[in-house]
Amino acid sequence: MTLPLQNPVTVPQRGEVDPAVVSAWTHREESWAGERTEYPRDKTIAQLFEEVAGRYPERVAVVCGSRELSYSELNARANELAARLRSPGVAGETMVGCCIERSPEMIVAFLGILKAGGAYVPLEFSYPQDRLDYMLAETAAPVILCQRSLAGRFAGRNVVVLCVDEMAMHGDGMPQAANTDPMSAATDLAYVMYTSGSTGQPKGVMVENRAVVRLVRNTNFCRFGPEEVFLQFAPVSFDASTLEIWGPLLNGGKLVLMPPQTASLEDLGRAIREHGITTLWLTSGLFNLMVEQRLEDLRPIRQLLAGGDVLSSRHVRRVLENLPDCTVINGYGPTENTTFTCCHVMRKGDPVPESVPIGRPVSNTRVYILDENLRPVGGRTSGELYAGGDGVARGYLKDPAKTAEKFVRDPFSDEPGARMYRTGDMARWRDDGVVEFLGRIDNQVKIHGYRIETGEIEIALRTHKLVNQACVAPHTADDGSKRLVCYFTTADNRELTAKELKQFLSGKVPPHMVPALFVRMEGLPLSPNGKVDRSALPSPVLGGDETMGGGTATQFELQIADVWKRVLRVERAGLDDNFFDLGGDSLLLLAVHANLQQALQLEIPITDLFEFATVRTLAAHLSKTRPAAPSFSDLQQQAQKQRDAFARERQRHSGGAS
Repeated sequence: MTLPLQNPVTVPQRGEVDPAVVSAWTHREESWAGERTEYPRDKTIAQLFEEVAGRYPERVAVVCGSRELSYSELNARANELAARLRSPGVAGETMVGCCIERSPEMIVAFLGILKAGGAYVPLEFSYPQDRLDYMLAETAAPVILCQRSLAGRFAGRNVVVLCVDEMAMHGDGMPQAANTDPMSAATDLAYVMYTSGSTGQPKGVMVENRAVVRLVRNTNFCRFGPEEVFLQFAPVSFDASTLEIWGPLLNGGKLVLMPPQTASLEDLGRAIREHGITTLWLTSGLFNLMVEQRLEDLRPIRQLLAGGDVLSSRHVRRVLENLPDCTVINGYGPTENTTFTCCHVMRKGDPVPESVPIGRPVSNTRVYILDENLRPVGGRTSGELYAGGDGVARGYLKDPAKTAEKFVRDPFSDEPGARMYRTGDMARWRDDGVVEFLGRIDNQVKIHGYRIETGEIEIALRTHKLVNQACVAPHTADDGSKRLVCYFTTADNRELTAKELKQFLSGKVPPHMVPALFVRMEGLPLSPNGKVDRSALPSPVLGGDETMGGGTATQFELQIADVWKRVLRVERAGLDDNFFDLGGDSLLLLAVHANLQQALQLEIPITDLFEFATVRTLAAHLSKTRPAAPSFSDLQQQAQKQRDAFARERQRHSGGAS
């Protein structure tokens, strides 16, 4: 069933709902739509944090390596920053850019911005400069908070740049302990988070304070409280970080920040064990890897949330069978409805079907499954999933047309002005009121938890002077993992290599949006209506252009190449093929790292795989006598090495452009 998109959608008012709609929506299905619980819906994040800090002043709030901040210390530092932010004009709903790696300063920055009445805008240092420029221009941020090592990305701008690490070392006097009067309301913005956009530019999703509070206070999908220890591991530009950060801090729990350098599976397992992590969120791909490689490391976990893509039932069963005290939660939800819309909770002894459902609406969230005329469909009938309730975002920043298309009036709600978000996801009700996810209506895909509009990548590709046609589609491997594949044609069949096109695209979109594989074609297959027939696109040929050319490979090189081929699922891996050019990405890098350490019986810093990205160079490097691997607490040195590795990789792909 294909539901045509309407722009804008015309939705009847509550009192004007067609009788057919009322009759179609049975009492049973209305009871499934979602429940309301009591929670502090009229308070802001800053107000609730101050209440928690007053209740648990000496309790540890934030941990990063050997550094700790108590609730009172975190509150005082945030108060000091809030006072400084008001001088350059940060006030109600002022958007403030944040380019800060995981650290206590990052949490201080978010809280300080909220206390000043502003909204934080996460900025990833790995983003292309054009994308950062677009985000900063659209938000009109008068202030950017960053680290000294990243300040060069923002030089020459008419903005105030504050380096949070220097402020921590050279503060202007003692931190301000007293809280100020509330500077915002529950319906004011908390953050703006950018997602992929089909128009060729990212979309800024505006999320209010109330939406965040509804996620982590008195809800039905997860336990929150002083006894819980959360690990913050997701990128802060990814909305899973909303749950990871505010889940513990608005409930008196402990927030453990994973050190900023790229972490191996071993590092992740060590953090879980050493800090006694009780609640963890992982993308479905990383969940699978940890279950396969480091299952015992997950034993302290009591609540294991996973999502971002379809969850593997086989891996869920393995956790429930081997870790009886662990609850697995399949979490579903777009950024536009604040992290989670539905969750499916599974415990030891529960049946796990082959297709793991996305579950029931989380508290204070409404879910509707509607047909193309916005009428509720009956059980077992597919339709488009709409999300309503207190988690719905305000809309897209400076894009009223797109906001009107995707955020529409909720005719099923009694609350004045209530809206619902049309997700573009197909779903259906099971007979027990649980929701099953059935796929996308449009060409949006999910890779490593990121929702990606393939149209945005295609538009960027077409700006290349030699590209005639371009189509980006996901390729799913036998194990369920996904990689983006770019199919392209060139003007007059002129020569354009996959490497050249990847370099070009890396300067246009973030790393997670660069296709892993590029396939040059004489022409793209078309359907009768003249559109690209995606079902007729060929499967990509996986592997390098040569075998083990350039001389006889050593046994050591053959071992490394064998691991690459097995993890990347390619037939060939040449001595001088770059890992990322063979289709490698950050998740596959973790898998290669874990497999290499096991196969070679070596401790390998994961940054080595960035620095030595071919079989030949990695083998030569590892053949040397190596010192012990860096300690887990060596944060600054590893973080700088990681930044350098990312910068080299970005420069390699962009041909030297920033």
